[in-house]
This record gives sequence, C-alpha cells and structure tokens, in this order.
Amino acid sequence: MLSRARAGAVVESDLFQRTVLCVILVNAVALGLETSPSVVARYGTLLDLVEALVVTAFSCEVLLRLYARGRAFFRDPWNWFDLVVVSTAIIPATNVFSVLRMLRILGLARLVSVVSSLRRVVSAMLAAIPGIGSTIAMLVVALYSGALLGTQLFRDAAPEYFGDLEHSLFTMFEIMTVENWPSVAGPIMEKHPTAWLFFVAYIVLTAFILLNLLIGVIVSAMEIELNRDRWQADQELERIQHEAVMAELQHLRAAVTRLEERAAHQDAGV
Repeated sequence: MLSRARAGAVVESDLFQRTVLCVILVNAVALGLETSPSVVARYGTLLDLVEALVVTAFSCEVLLRLYARGRAFFRDPWNWFDLVVVSTAIIPATNVFSVLRMLRILGLARLVSVVSSLRRVVSAMLAAIPGIGSTIAMLVVALYSGALLGTQLFRDAAPEYFGDLEHSLFTMFEIMTVENWPSVAGPIMEKHPTAWLFFVAYIVLTAFILLNLLIGVIVSAMEIELNRDRWQADQELERIQHEAVMAELQHLRAAVTRLEERAAHQDAGV
C-alpha cells in the first residue's frame, strides 16, 4: 500500500506537476473543439472520451493529494478551489445540471493552482485589494463628477454623448480609456472652443494619474509578495546552514571529548 510519505513525494515531484499541467492543457483544447458543431458531429465520441479521462485524472489527482496531506489539505484555499472545479466537472450531463456543467471552463483556471508563479500573482492581487479598492473609488468619483459636469456643460452641444447622465457616464468612461476621444471632443469644441480644458484635465487625472496609480499599487503588491518568497527562501537556507554548522560543532565537540578521555587514560596509566 502506498504510504502517505510516498504519496506526498509523488505529489510534490516535478513529473507529477507536469502531468497535471498537460491534462489541463488537453482539457483546454477539448473545450475549444467542443465549440465547433462540425467537430462535435465528427469527433463527438472521442471528445466525450477525452472529457471522461480528464475528469478521472483530475479526481485521482485531488484524491491523491488529499490522502498525502490529510487534514492539512483543507487548510489551503487552493485545494478548496480544486475541489470545486473537480466537483463541477463530474456533474452528470443532464438538463437539470446543464448550466452548472458550463462551469467546466473553470478547469482552465486550475493553471493558477498548479503553477506557483501564477499563484504568486493572484496572491499579490488579493493582497492589493485594499489599495486597489481605494484607487477604484477615486476613479469612480472622477468618472461620476466628470459625467455630471459634462452633462451640465455639453448637453445641448452633443446630446448623443451628454444628453443624460447614463450617456455621459459611458462617454466619460470611453474618454478615460483614451479611445477615440477626439471624435467626442471635436464637435463640442466647434461650439465651445475652451472645452479642450475639460477633456485634457479629465484625461490627465484619470488616464495618466489614477490608472497609473492603480498599476503602481498592483506592482508594489507583487514586489512585496516576491520579496516575501525570497525572505522565506533565505530563512530556509539559513536554517539549513545553521543545522550544518551545529552538526559540525557537535562532531568537533565529540572528537575533543574523545581526545580528552584518551589523554586522561594515558595519564592514569602512567
């Protein structure tokens, strides 16, 4: 019978991780092929077989990790995510569960739980949520304020863009992305020559300052996460080196003790 220690070694091996990654990629290709009616009509049976094999592989992988780690398996949020994905994949193909089976596409998201570098990116994003939330709140305030001001100033000049608050919000969001904003500002500037001040100020505030601030918050969180991993790696290296030094000191101490005992025996013999 496979011991838990042996199962843990298998789960942590590079070969096991690469195999799981290959299964995820095969699942991604199969899901893409299922979107083509002609492919399904011709190779539907083969695709069903691939799906069954993928689900079986996912289930065996999760069960093996559960056996290897025991209760510790449930302490990792990524393991819960894998359980949800696998449970969704094994739902029977009936009309009652047809909507839930559409969530099989979450199997592609398992790349995040398998690849450690992607896990670090997601962890950094989650750690940056407070800063991201504050920056997004500032963006929303700027967007809403710009829409109100634009409605009051340019409702008559461009009703198709600023006729009401709903259209103004969409227009200001489009301008914030700096996508085709001259086509919006051009007709308005023909009637209000100084309107460029409003658009330039809004673009500088949102597109150049707040959006870059949002990117800066995310990059900062990723650097912190990367430095945390490096710190943990350094701590592990220091622990190994400390254990090696202590083992060497114990060896030297034992050697000195033996020499002292031998010298004491020689003195006693004399």
